Amino acid sequence: MFLPGIDGNFAERLLRDRGRTRALVAAYAHSQLCKTYHRFLADRWEPPTPLHQARACVSLTSWPPRFNDLPLVLLTLIQQTARPQEIILWLTESDQKLLDPQVERRFTPYGVRVSICDNLKSHKKWLPMIESGHAKPFVICDDDIVYPRTWLARLLAEERSDAFVGLRAHRITLDKNGKIKPYTAWKKQMTAVFQPSPLTFVTGGAGAIIDPQRIPSRFLDRAEILSKCPTADDVWLNAIHNGSGI
Repeated sequence: MFLPGIDGNFAERLLRDRGRTRALVAAYAHSQLCKTYHRFLADRWEPPTPLHQARACVSLTSWPPRFNDLPLVLLTLIQQTARPQEIILWLTESDQKLLDPQVERRFTPYGVRVSICDNLKSHKKWLPMIESGHAKPFVICDDDIVYPRTWLARLLAEERSDAFVGLRAHRITLDKNGKIKPYTAWKKQMTAVFQPSPLTFVTGGAGAIIDPQRIPSRFLDRAEILSKCPTADDVWLNAIHNGSGI
């Protein structure tokens, strides 16, 4: 597991008001994004021209409780300096019917595509990509994070063949007998790990690279995933890479 060094302002969870200072920053950022989105809907604003085309797609999922803020996240994704080849939003059929039609209308010209999948919970952000035949590396992200314009370029610049690369992680800690301590005892929110380690637990929300070629077929079994790890895609993805020696 690996994540590159990043500055302290990276991928703040501005849509989650945690702490007084962050709440103030979040409120301001949310307000500015809302204004931009309304101009975007009215065809009075267009995203800046990207510096170059990224070599990967971005995949994410969402559900109705987050639909109000989802367009703001998409807005940050289409403003990347390295524009994704495609931004694929995975929704269940019933959830797609609840999505504001304006979201698809305005974002489709900028590479956003809504795809229908079964309810695989948080695994919707990665498993349907592979099941649909996507064989090249792609990036996963969350539907409640405001992403800086250089987010994708910086993440892809750190891609490597010997590690599961992400932009945020926790450090797994062990007791004196070498057993994994409870999650509450782990070192949280690490921002720089320069050497791969099985004790680095990458969290996909801030962005992580998934290479389908590295994932053994036994880790793609839906029944197995939903029985053993139905709501914790991060746990499953880290287990995949550890189990594959990455």
